[in-house]
Amino acid sequence: MNAKEYLNRVRFADISINTKSDELYHLKLKSLQVSPQSQGERVQSSGSGGDFTKIIDKIVLLQDKINEEITGLVELKEQARTLIHMLTDERYKTVLTEYYLNHKTWEQVADCMNYDLRWVYRIHGKALKEFSKVLNSH
Repeated sequence: MNAKEYLNRVRFADISINTKSDELYHLKLKSLQVSPQSQGERVQSSGSGGDFTKIIDKIVLLQDKINEEITGLVELKEQARTLIHMLTDERYKTVLTEYYLNHKTWEQVADCMNYDLRWVYRIHGKALKEFSKVLNSH
């Protein structure tokens, strides 16, 4: 696995968690729209009580999945951060950390570093080469 693939694993794990968190938010909203059946109601069909239970089950399963992924992401980020901090050039560390670990866009990275976007791309290319050396030595 090359340096970019390694770092993209972290970035995409973060994106996956964010996507699932959005889905969880919408499921929770949906659960507020479906009312559970009360104990005293006469049940003729599965009705909305079944829908409510299904939604709650999905919420619990999705929350468990998100929690598992967050645990993995924390470990991935910790490993990547350790390797990134082995680089000697602070600009390289900043670009890799902001983009891959902090999930910023290239424009946001350029703004925080007060650099032109094209310059950030150049630094990124050099940073990946240096990171590759660190990655291959560990």
